[in-house]
Order: sequence, then structure tokens, then C-alpha cells
Amino acid sequence: MTENTLTAGHQARSGTDITKLVQAGSGVLIASFVSIHLLNTWLAAFGPAAYNGFQQAVRVAYQQPLLEALLLSAIVVHVVTAVLRWRGGRARPLSPRAKWHRYSGIFLLVVMAGHIAAVRGPSWALAIYPGFHGLAFSIDLAPYYFYPYYFLLAVGGFYHVLNGISVASTRLGIPLRLTPRALAVSTGCAAIASAAALAGFAGVWTDIGDVYDNDFARLALEILDGFTP
Repeated sequence: MTENTLTAGHQARSGTDITKLVQAGSGVLIASFVSIHLLNTWLAAFGPAAYNGFQQAVRVAYQQPLLEALLLSAIVVHVVTAVLRWRGGRARPLSPRAKWHRYSGIFLLVVMAGHIAAVRGPSWALAIYPGFHGLAFSIDLAPYYFYPYYFLLAVGGFYHVLNGISVASTRLGIPLRLTPRALAVSTGCAAIASAAALAGFAGVWTDIGDVYDNDFARLALEILDGFTP
């Protein structure tokens, strides 16, 4: 093996190590937001007041323009580094948890742009926030789509974040890697909490009133009417 070959191999490993660290660091930033977002979602099981009250309290912080720009930048960096690692990685069998991490990441990547546009677009352009009743409206309007969509979004997001934090902590020198059993049990609990939240949006636990009587619903129906032939 020549010296040039050794040098090239070392450079490749160094590049991979840097990519891993950047991916881990951006993932930690994203995880902090997703954790707040998931907690907000699960509060829907306790009704509109609990959901909206928590969201309005934390919105003051996480919807600051600088923080949102930082979060969106972290998402872009995380996606780019993930793609680079997939393309440059060795062909080797993945463990079950690694497979589910990849599958959940691909799902989140596919739906992310549409989710951000639907949730933040109206608030950016018209200062209209979905809130509890906006999400409840979307579920009532298209239940066969939004029930599985929101459930997979919540559970997939939870799994990807929890397993990602477990992996990232090791890369960052913090030994917090979860066992497969702990990961599975935690994800199962998240699935139960997410199902309870969806029932909350459906009005199973509390009276939620008319989910069509809000600005978000009126805007959505106006847009949809514009596409109706």
C-alpha cells in the first residue's frame, strides 16, 4: 500500500468523521424543537385550552425569526450530511434500529416541506395560526389521510429523534446510548400518547366546538374552493 493511498484513506476517514459530527450537532438542535413540538401535540388529549396555551407560551421563543432561520439551516445541514453519508457509506447490513432510523428519516424528509408550508405558511403570510382547531379541522376534512399522516409524523419523528440523540451522544463523547428495548418501549409509549392526542383532536375526550369556525379553516376552504372545477 502506497503512502498516497494511506493519505487518501486518512483524508476520507477525516471527512467522514467531520460529517458525522456536523450531522450529530445539527440533529441535536432539531431534536430540541421536535421535543417541544411533540409535547405540544400530546397535550391535545387534554383539550384545546391545554394545547393552545402551551403553544402560545413557547411560540414567543421558537418562532423568533433568528431561531427559525437557525432551525431551518440545521434541517438543511442535517439532510445534506445524511445524504452524503448514505452515498459514501460502505455497503453493509444495517441493524433493525438503523433501518427504522433511515426509514423514518426518509418519511420525514418527504413530508417536511409540505408540513412546514401548511403550518407556517399562513402565519408567515397572513398571521393565521392553525392552533388546535386548525389541526382538528384538517383531520375532520380528510380523516383517512390525516389520521395516519399525523400518527406516522409523530411516532416517526419521536423514533428518529430519540435514536438520533442516542447515536449523536456517542459521537459527541457522551455515553447515553439507549438499549433496543428502551428504544422500543419509549416509542410504544409515544405511539399511545400520539393516538390519545388524535382522539383529542377528534373531540373524544373534551368538547372542542365547531372545528370549521376558525380563520385557518376558512382560509383552507377558500383555497380548496379555488381548485374546485
